[in-house]
Amino acid sequence: MSEKQEEPVVLEQPSGMVGYVCRTLMGLEPLVSSELEALGAIDVVPGRRSVSFFISEEGLYRFLQTSRFAVRVLRPVFRFKANGPDDMYAKAVKLDWGMWVDPRRSLALDVTVNSPEFPHDQFAMFRLKDAMSDHYQARSNGNGGVHLDINRMEPEQLVHLHIAGEDVTISLDLIGKDALFKRGYRAPRARAPLNEVLTAGLLGLAGWKPGQTLVDPMCGSGTFSIEAGLWTAGVPIHAGRNAWTLYGMPQFNSDLWREVSESARAESISRAPILASDWNKHPVGDARESVRTAGLEHLVRVEVADFLDLKPPRGVEPGLIVLNPPYGQRVHADDLDNLYGGIGGALKHRWTGWRAGLLFPKELEAQHRIGLKPSVKHTVMNGPLSCTWALYDLYKGKRVDHLYGDAKSDSATEVENKVEPEGETVRFRRPRVQGASED
Repeated sequence: MSEKQEEPVVLEQPSGMVGYVCRTLMGLEPLVSSELEALGAIDVVPGRRSVSFFISEEGLYRFLQTSRFAVRVLRPVFRFKANGPDDMYAKAVKLDWGMWVDPRRSLALDVTVNSPEFPHDQFAMFRLKDAMSDHYQARSNGNGGVHLDINRMEPEQLVHLHIAGEDVTISLDLIGKDALFKRGYRAPRARAPLNEVLTAGLLGLAGWKPGQTLVDPMCGSGTFSIEAGLWTAGVPIHAGRNAWTLYGMPQFNSDLWREVSESARAESISRAPILASDWNKHPVGDARESVRTAGLEHLVRVEVADFLDLKPPRGVEPGLIVLNPPYGQRVHADDLDNLYGGIGGALKHRWTGWRAGLLFPKELEAQHRIGLKPSVKHTVMNGPLSCTWALYDLYKGKRVDHLYGDAKSDSATEVENKVEPEGETVRFRRPRVQGASED
């Protein structure tokens, strides 16, 4: 075997900044970019469910501990071209793996392939593992070689192989097996919860900031309120994580990590009401348990209440009301139409001056019963579902009057809100389902 090694990819700026890739959810790329730029990152380039960037070591550590919108953070270390699994093996076996991977520590491989030259993901993974094993065997000087410890459940190191056409990128995962949306506060009985990163992203896309009132009247397991509470408390969102794969990397600076962690823990609590409720006592119990686990009893109140009977809290500035209503999996279609009509009527007539955010599948017919025209719409993925995050500015009267004042033109009448008069608002007859929300 030739001793000539492939050159590692150069992802370092003269300033000492190093290149990374953050994986996130669709639609949240601008929020990740804003987080990074606030920490001094440069060359921040949003992609599809990802953001590439260069950042200092201190900035990286702060981002890892505080990012609300990141799912994973990768450090690309090798890039080359290969026209098939055997060619990839021939080049990968020559890479300087000793710089990045410790063969004495357990390892897992994650593979993404989009290439006609690599017809099977698993075969590409096995060929990369063979290349790594043979690399270490060749450098053992006849001392028995090295057996890689593959541990897919609790790996101490996680290597990502990404293949697009002939372009091969090998990256180190700084996070570990559990992605950053696993915050650790979830009640074990919580049913159909929203992804925590998605929830924080929805709040960010709505323009909500700590210190503003938040009402979550179909709270389910309480993810909206808890994410808002953690944001309001100002503590690093990932302070409780202790199994970062970053810790075992040769370049890890434990002293700097500790300094960043201590400075990030300085709480800056903003006080504003965060009110969660649901008509069903069972998800309310789960939400309360999760609030306690997150240590947010002093910021988040959870109660049993039906949104269609709920009135805005008194003595507070209007803020954001968020709703993740049922999508139809556990609710009859007629009841779903009535529910969405009731939501639109309640928002129009009771929540004047507030802003509302509703999450629903893009193809859901019942969404048209809301009868309100959103000011902004974002497309996001809620698990496998393509969903709309619709934001509404709530005001008295017609939308055209709100936009144009008294100078309403004939062409503007097409953008009016259309809802039934308050006395004719359709009431929703509660179906017999577990929970009133998909969260």
